[in-house]
Amino acid sequence: MASVQTQAAAFLAVTLQRACHNSFIQWAKGDDSKAQYTVSSVIFVAQTVCVFVGMFLAYSGGGMKDLKKCTDVKILRKFAFIGMIYAVGDIFEMESVNYIDASTYTVLSQAKLIVTALMMWAIDGTTQNLMQWFILFTTSSGMMEYVLVGKSKGGGMTFSVVGISLALVKVVISCYVAVLNQKALKKDSNPFPVQFSALKVSWALTSLVYMIVKDGFLGDWDLFGVWSSRTIVLVFAGFILKTLFNQYLLKVLDAIWKNISEAVGVILVYFANIAFLGGSFDAAVFNAAFTVLLACVAYVLSKAAADKKSDVGDELNPAHYPELQTSLMAAARRRIRRC
Repeated sequence: MASVQTQAAAFLAVTLQRACHNSFIQWAKGDDSKAQYTVSSVIFVAQTVCVFVGMFLAYSGGGMKDLKKCTDVKILRKFAFIGMIYAVGDIFEMESVNYIDASTYTVLSQAKLIVTALMMWAIDGTTQNLMQWFILFTTSSGMMEYVLVGKSKGGGMTFSVVGISLALVKVVISCYVAVLNQKALKKDSNPFPVQFSALKVSWALTSLVYMIVKDGFLGDWDLFGVWSSRTIVLVFAGFILKTLFNQYLLKVLDAIWKNISEAVGVILVYFANIAFLGGSFDAAVFNAAFTVLLACVAYVLSKAAADKKSDVGDELNPAHYPELQTSLMAAARRRIRRC
């Protein structure tokens, strides 16, 4: 098990990176209302690099045997559909930030808790207790307040029905594909680097197809658009680091801390928008964002508490008091003998 220092460092690194990722997408646009680079090219380059990163990790851990598995058609087919869905989610994410600012996107992305709860209820009948539903309603109320107050106050924040719709569709896609990916990873017995590389292959190919169709056949065949140093930072410090850091956090901690990390990122993105992207502080908007943060953390912790076995049952279980049980049995035998 990783040390406390390693776990704390991983949590801090992921939290900061998650906060920076959405800000990087907005920052990479520069002063333009829409990005000059093509969305598809950023996703394609990032995922292609991840394919080679996965191959390198596979070779480092298992030599040529695992490296060859990265190109095994059967393994690639297992993760093909999942990679396609992930790519579609990335496309919606990138397109949404052309219409809304990074802090708004980050707040709206917390709707994944509600969407996941509803999906679990509809698909496999998993229910939430009354407290958890109220926490989810509080999260929804906080997100709605953030959008409405931010819209009325302005302050460098950008809103659009199209952007909000794209962000919410991205949330639904993320929740759905997370379930598929979890099942696929558990069923497949190959080492994680092999699975990672196979997933990224279909991810990269899907973004390539999207790039050819959208920016090729439906565009002017300027497939990459105008790249700058900011675009390169977005690819490496945004998408690639996000993937690596997330997987490492899941390795040294768990999914609960990953969700808490993303929730804390709400506040960090809000302040990053103020400090670097021309936004201005507004107490009402900050309060709404902080409400979303607290509600998300409360919900995640309530799930952790629900999964933990109750100590009360142990306290009431006679089997946990063998000495007392022995003394009572001895007393009972003495009474029987006297009779």
